Amino acid sequence: MKKLFTALFGFIIIQGGFLNAQRYPAETYEKITIIFTNDIHGGIDRTEARFMNPEFPPLIGGGAAVVHYLKEVRKEAEKENTSVLFLDAGDFFSGRPIGTRTKGEAVIDFMNMAGYTALTVGNHDFDLGLDVLKARAAQANFPFLAANIIEDSTGNIPDYLEPYIMVDVHGIKIAILGLATSITPDLSFPEHVAGLTFLPEIETAQKWIPRLKEMGANLIIVETHSWTPYDRDEAYEQLLKDMKNQVIKPNKKGPNSLEIAAMVPGIDIMFSGHVHRGFYEPYVDPVNHTLIFQNYANGTNVGHVNIYVHKETKELVAYDFAVDNNALITILEDEFWLDAKADSMISAAKAKAEEGFHDVLAVLPRPLRRSSEGQSILGNMVCDAMTTITGADVAFTNFGGIRADLNAGPLTPADLFNVLPFGNLITIFQVPGSFIKDLIEDHVSGDSRGMLVSGITVTVDRKKPNGERVTIHSIQGEPFDPNKIYKLAVSDYLAAGNSGYGRLTKIPEANRINTGIMIRQALQDYIIDYDGINKTSIDNRWQEIK
Repeated sequence: MKKLFTALFGFIIIQGGFLNAQRYPAETYEKITIIFTNDIHGGIDRTEARFMNPEFPPLIGGGAAVVHYLKEVRKEAEKENTSVLFLDAGDFFSGRPIGTRTKGEAVIDFMNMAGYTALTVGNHDFDLGLDVLKARAAQANFPFLAANIIEDSTGNIPDYLEPYIMVDVHGIKIAILGLATSITPDLSFPEHVAGLTFLPEIETAQKWIPRLKEMGANLIIVETHSWTPYDRDEAYEQLLKDMKNQVIKPNKKGPNSLEIAAMVPGIDIMFSGHVHRGFYEPYVDPVNHTLIFQNYANGTNVGHVNIYVHKETKELVAYDFAVDNNALITILEDEFWLDAKADSMISAAKAKAEEGFHDVLAVLPRPLRRSSEGQSILGNMVCDAMTTITGADVAFTNFGGIRADLNAGPLTPADLFNVLPFGNLITIFQVPGSFIKDLIEDHVSGDSRGMLVSGITVTVDRKKPNGERVTIHSIQGEPFDPNKIYKLAVSDYLAAGNSGYGRLTKIPEANRINTGIMIRQALQDYIIDYDGINKTSIDNRWQEIK
């Protein structure tokens, strides 16, 4: 059982090591179990865990296993006369056919059956527009939270959202505050967040935490779609430098959970998400002692932590896990029973959403992998599909838009959906070569990862100053001409200025063509009709001087 930095009855309990559970007897300490998820992205159906073993993947039980697990957890809690909270940090439906094609309805059906306590909205929860989000909030038997989303017409939090909830657990008042990621407008179509203002997370939390304490909250939980850095120690070292200089360095992902915890005293526990990276043990802020938990994504895991609160002082004093040294539990079918009712509901919704999705389109002789930077065979192929199908000269796309790899063997529409789940359409702009160079410069400034490209050969030298890093050699095999007008293909998501493509929004409407061609369909046609798997390669299109 982990111990926290806290003063209790005149002695200090320090973090580290384990204590016998008898140190926290029920007559003195309240045990509260918190189950948590984030970034489910519609992953409630049973699926193969290829991330564990690509050749012989075990099966993930999905939502039906989660429902059964929660029933067992609650049975045990009832025996012990303890309580269970079930929280989600956003991005709950968009990404899998059962989520996207049911507009999130099947996912909320699952969440109602599982008995969620609250959900904080993520940026992808706006993917199908406000009407869909409102409908899902109305369908849910639990509140959608976001204290930092304001409706411009009223100046208030929209009526389909709540800033917080207060839960009474045997006389201990627990406030759960929701914070959406403030960069949601940069990650959404403008019309999907029109009329909404997303306030900064840190300032919003600094306003709400004292209010919640005044309302009598003994314990404060922040449930946020802000993110936890992959390397938490390195991120904290950078944070210390920033705080010493009295400035938090701006990040394209918005403030991270470590920054929120450091800048906002009074948060006991935080649950974060967004970046799909789980941590087996929480991060503990060295000064404010906030515990930060984060799960993996796509419905493969749930987090499980037990906390212990002193009944008299109502202070958080300890936590432990269902599995030693591990807050995360992978929901494998071999280890967890499936709830029959939930399995029936999810299977029926999946069959309807995936009708025709498992027809074999082709057989891939080798796997097609993506990457998080530089070239990849799958990234190149997506861009090549865009130029080939539309006749554009150049195509760009972002790394985050390609969500899965393709494995060798039968290729189905379901496989292509997993790669490109968001239904984006191809937009073409007519722009001078100088504009294309400036757009690439945008994406290699600072420590940006760059972009995926087609139809162009580029060399990037990051040793040079921003604005001078890019040399374009050719477009469509012809020498680059900064004054020539080229046809540039991107997704409609990027055309709206998202992911650092704000420069595109300045192009006159007369120079824009909305093709109506879905990128996923273009990729399918390119593979099947144009022998794309043999035409695309890792080549000299994007070279970086190391």
